[in-house]
Amino acid sequence: MGKLDLAKAILETGSFHWKTTPQFTLASGRVSEYYVNCKQLLSHPKYRRILAELIADHLKGWDIQAVGGMEIGAIPIATAVSDYVYDRTGRELRTFVVRKKAKDHGMKHAVEGAFQPGDRVLVMDDVLTTGQATIDAITQARAAGLDVRHALVLVDRQEDGGRQRVEALGVPLTGLLTLKDLKDLKGHPDA
Repeated sequence: MGKLDLAKAILETGSFHWKTTPQFTLASGRVSEYYVNCKQLLSHPKYRRILAELIADHLKGWDIQAVGGMEIGAIPIATAVSDYVYDRTGRELRTFVVRKKAKDHGMKHAVEGAFQPGDRVLVMDDVLTTGQATIDAITQARAAGLDVRHALVLVDRQEDGGRQRVEALGVPLTGLLTLKDLKDLKGHPDA
């Protein structure tokens, strides 16, 4: 399985939208002619498996102990990767989730999961535009004592300086796909 399989899956699930005029409001508030919503993709076990296999290939050269990121987008990705790695190798790659807002009850943690301070981690997200969600996840993970070694996104829109902003924190970023990959495969905007 490769990135072409992932791109096809994104198109098959209707997770990529492309209009001739900007009409999708992004999290940043900017309006774009492109919208990527990986929630549809991540709702299918066969596509989560393709994704997990692709990410696991990247992990082979990375010394990490846990995977996670900002709720909601990172939860199914981290779970799929953790399960896939365990099923294939027996290696326990633990997961964590960064809350958008710390709970105001219980332990009041902003980062939840099976991790220890000092753990080497990969922060993941579905789509990168400005990079703010990934930056927030990195910042909160570091505040919880995690050593963020890498960041990975399913789709790097290659807009609004997202990659540069993340890497300015000293965290290398891997994007599995770009908007160009999706546009090239789709071929034309929706009517």
